Amino acid sequence: MAFASATPATSSSKETTYHARLCRVLVDVGTCVLRDSFDAICRPPTLHTFLAANQTTLQSLRSRRIINATQWGKLFPAIPASVSSRDFDITLLMILLRNVCSLTPPLTGWDSLPAATDFSHEADITRIK
Repeated sequence: MAFASATPATSSSKETTYHARLCRVLVDVGTCVLRDSFDAICRPPTLHTFLAANQTTLQSLRSRRIINATQWGKLFPAIPASVSSRDFDITLLMILLRNVCSLTPPLTGWDSLPAATDFSHEADITRIK
């Protein structure tokens, strides 16, 4: 009779470890870049007003399951003035930038890698995605 081992059958290779670290850096730095972009468009002191003005669009995104319940709670907390982009994850920031910040999509659209010659802010946002 064989018993399951308490330790994994394979250990993490250096490449796997480096890949995990790189992914972590990309998500952390990408989140900061997207947050800075979002905050430049929607200043933190007026964030709750901005979100309230875009509630119809955001509700549509929620009904289409693009925004989930947890993200919705971060957009519209019990105390509206307590909303903060610091609480938004990389996915929510990308959704907001694409849908309510009046940005023009790159020529290739939001879901395709932009041309290497496209140095627009929107193209850089798409590259982070």
